[in-house]
Amino acid sequence: MATDSKTAIFYINLAGTKYSWRAKKDDYKGIDKELGVTLAKDTEDNLVFGVDRPKPVRVRINLAGARPIIRFADPQKIEPLTVKGSLNGKKYNGKNINSVTVVQG
Repeated sequence: MATDSKTAIFYINLAGTKYSWRAKKDDYKGIDKELGVTLAKDTEDNLVFGVDRPKPVRVRINLAGARPIIRFADPQKIEPLTVKGSLNGKKYNGKNINSVTVVQG
């Protein structure tokens, strides 16, 4: 089953692998497309959890008047996110997104 009452399963396609993880349902709400993240369906198959490689990039999303958040992103979305600012000016949980940077390490 892909969801329960508080969390959901998300994934990113990486080199033919559906890299998957469980997170709060709203963690990717409104920003999933720009990050290249897909909400798994109840019938989703071939989900892979706990893989070391390949691993998605982690990004820091800087919010106006709030602490930054860290989320997974598809490596192919990094340039639009960081260089072109595809999320800049959009809202996340009512806060404006100022910028997105790659988390090192």
